[in-house]
Amino acid sequence: MQNKFVSPLISLKRTNDVFSKHILSRKEHKAFLIDLLNAVIFDKGHHPEDEKILDVSLEDRVLSPLHPEDKIGILDIRAHTRKRIYTIEIQQYFEKDIGARSYYYASKVLGSEITRGVPYHKLTPVIIINFLTHNHLSTKNYHSCYHFNEDDEHSRLTDIVTFHFVEFPKMKKKVTSVMSRLEKWVTYLGAKAPAGEVIIPEDTMFKELAEVEKVFSKDKEEMLRYEAAERYEMDYASHMSSAELKGRKDQALETAKTLLEMNLPIEKIVKATGLTAAEILKLKN
Repeated sequence: MQNKFVSPLISLKRTNDVFSKHILSRKEHKAFLIDLLNAVIFDKGHHPEDEKILDVSLEDRVLSPLHPEDKIGILDIRAHTRKRIYTIEIQQYFEKDIGARSYYYASKVLGSEITRGVPYHKLTPVIIINFLTHNHLSTKNYHSCYHFNEDDEHSRLTDIVTFHFVEFPKMKKKVTSVMSRLEKWVTYLGAKAPAGEVIIPEDTMFKELAEVEKVFSKDKEEMLRYEAAERYEMDYASHMSSAELKGRKDQALETAKTLLEMNLPIEKIVKATGLTAAEILKLKN
């Protein structure tokens, strides 16, 4: 029996790990991935027109460790052209060390090249693209691009790695008719609307994506995986929030102990730490 279409009251989260891989890491949906990659790299205007991506090959997302004690890296999307390797990560929660995380994955990708015996001068440049649903960086622009430059003269050390960060909340609201290609993609990925709803009505590609959503939402197995990914994200966010709160509480307690040793009045310690008088008295006793 054919599965029914999902309830129109249920919004589809397009940054969901299962759904984003469905539209970006399948051969039959390669056109979507190519369009998104071009939207990112040409948004900054650093690429000559002859480097426009016309085709990509999808690669294994698992980055094997170089040493037994290393972590295994698993990318969201990994693809390559004749000239470059592209990776896409979609972060649905705040990652304090987003820069270090991106650098780690870049080193893993380059490391996998070296293990295949590729000499340094023939390493394929890596483009790391991060789509972030929370603000992470101190920059004002929603799209930030980083390279290895000298601090004073700003000369480029190497183009072996380029980092792109696209922060959804920083993007200014516009009518879709004047949006750049990347702004349309951010609007689409950040939308929480029923499956099959056309987010960018005047654009053929986003109409095609709406049709893909309808098929996706009718697939019982895919929807079960989608819901499992949502539960995982919720559990992870809850865990991280609890851990952060505990860390703050522990820090406040340590500060209170120091202030007690300095013989500060209880009421001042309450103001300084946010702890209750009872919690501070318990420490004192």
